[in-house]
Amino acid sequence: MDVLVAGAGPAGCMTALAFARRGAEVLVVEPSPASTRRLAGEWLHPAGVAALHRAGIGTDNREFTANRGFQLHAGDGHPPLPCPYPDGTAVSMYHHVLAALLLRAARAAPGVVLRRGDRVVAVSADGLARTAREEIRAGLIVGADGRASTVRRLLRPGEPAPAPLSRIAGLLLHDARLPHDGYGHVFLGGPGPVLAYRVAPDTVRLCLDVPLPCPGPSGIRGYLKHGYAPALPDGLRPAFSEAVAVGRVQWAAAFFRKRSFYGRGCCALVGDAVGHGHPLAALGMTLALLDGECLARRSPDLTAYAAERTARAWPAERLGAALHRALTGNDPASLLLRRAAFGLWQHDTRQRGLVLGLLGMRDERRSAFCDVVAHVTARALTELARAGPCPSDGSVTLLHRLTELADWLVWLAGPTVGTPPPPRGRLRALAVMGP
Repeated sequence: MDVLVAGAGPAGCMTALAFARRGAEVLVVEPSPASTRRLAGEWLHPAGVAALHRAGIGTDNREFTANRGFQLHAGDGHPPLPCPYPDGTAVSMYHHVLAALLLRAARAAPGVVLRRGDRVVAVSADGLARTAREEIRAGLIVGADGRASTVRRLLRPGEPAPAPLSRIAGLLLHDARLPHDGYGHVFLGGPGPVLAYRVAPDTVRLCLDVPLPCPGPSGIRGYLKHGYAPALPDGLRPAFSEAVAVGRVQWAAAFFRKRSFYGRGCCALVGDAVGHGHPLAALGMTLALLDGECLARRSPDLTAYAAERTARAWPAERLGAALHRALTGNDPASLLLRRAAFGLWQHDTRQRGLVLGLLGMRDERRSAFCDVVAHVTARALTELARAGPCPSDGSVTLLHRLTELADWLVWLAGPTVGTPPPPRGRLRALAVMGP
C-alpha cells in the first residue's frame, strides 16, 4: 500500500485525490459508517476554491454561493465596510455538500479504496499501522482525522491540549435576508462577533462567537436572544429570534493549536490535525485542501512539505489570530487596534486589499502581513498621541498605553500567538516577526 489516509472528510479525500492523480494506491479508512451533518467548515477562500478546481470539482451549481469578500458591521450605526477579495471569489455551502462531492470524487479516482467503519488504532514512524481490522504496511500514513486526531496523539503522546477560545453557536435561518448578498458578513455589537453567510439559495448560516464561560442551559436562550439580536439587521433578527426560541442551535468548541507539527518519519498530518484557529477567519477548509495538495507534491520528503506549508500558512494563521483577538478582546490595546484598523480600512483600499489577499491565501507573503501590522500600528500610535493620558484615570499614562500595545504586538509576533494572552504588564523584549 502506497498511502494510508485516516479520515474521509474533505482533508482526507483531497489528500487521497492528490496522491491518486500521481499514480499512488490509496486506502482511506473512516470510522463513521455514514456522513454526519455537524457544525463544521462551510467557507472556502479563493485559494481553496482554486484547489478544488484543480482537483476537477466545479463550484458553479446552486449548492455553492459565490462570495466576493466580507462586509464588516462595526455596530456603531455607521454603514458596513465592504472588504472584497483583490483576486478570486470564495464559496460557501453546507459542509456535507462539499464533503460528499470530495468523497464521490475520491471514490471514483483510480487507485483509491474507501473503507468505512474502520479506524487507525496504532501507527509507527516507519510506516506500520494497525486498524481495527488489520495491520497495514504503507509508504506513508496520513492523519486527516481532525482536531482530535488519533494519528497525532499516537505520534505525540502526552502533548498539551489545544487552547480553548470560545464556543460557537450555529443557526440556520430560512428565508432570511442578508444586507448584501454575495458577501460574508461580520456583525459586532454583541457579546462576541457574528459571522453570517449563505449556505443555500434560501438559507443563511449564523455563527455566534460565545465567550467563555458560557451560560448554563437554563440561561443560554435568553443570553443569545438579548445579547446578539440587537447587533443583527432587520432582515435576520426575526428568524434568529425564532430559531433561538425553539432551540434550533448547534454547538461547537473553538480551540487554537499552532500549525507547527506536520508529522515525522512515514507519518504526515493534514488539515485540522496539523493545527487550527478560530472559525471567525474561516481558514480551516482552505488550509486542509492546500495541505493535501502539497503533501502529494512533496512526498516522500516530509521535511520539504512541512517547510512549504509552514511558510505559506504563516501569514494567514497570524492574521486569523490577530483578527480574532482584535474583534473579541475588551482590553484597551485590542479596542485601540480595532478602532485603528476600521479607521484605516475605511479610507485605504490598498490596505483592505492586502488584508483580504492574505485572508484568501492568494497572497502568502510575510512582507504583506508585516505591512498590514505596521500600518494599523502606526494609526494606533497616532490615536494615542492625539488622545494623551486617559481622562477618566490620571494614573493611565501614555507610557502605560504604549506598554499594553507593545505586549499585544509581542504576542502576535511570538510563539504563543493565537492562545489567550498572558496578564498585561509583562513587557518582554520586542521581537521581529518570527518563527
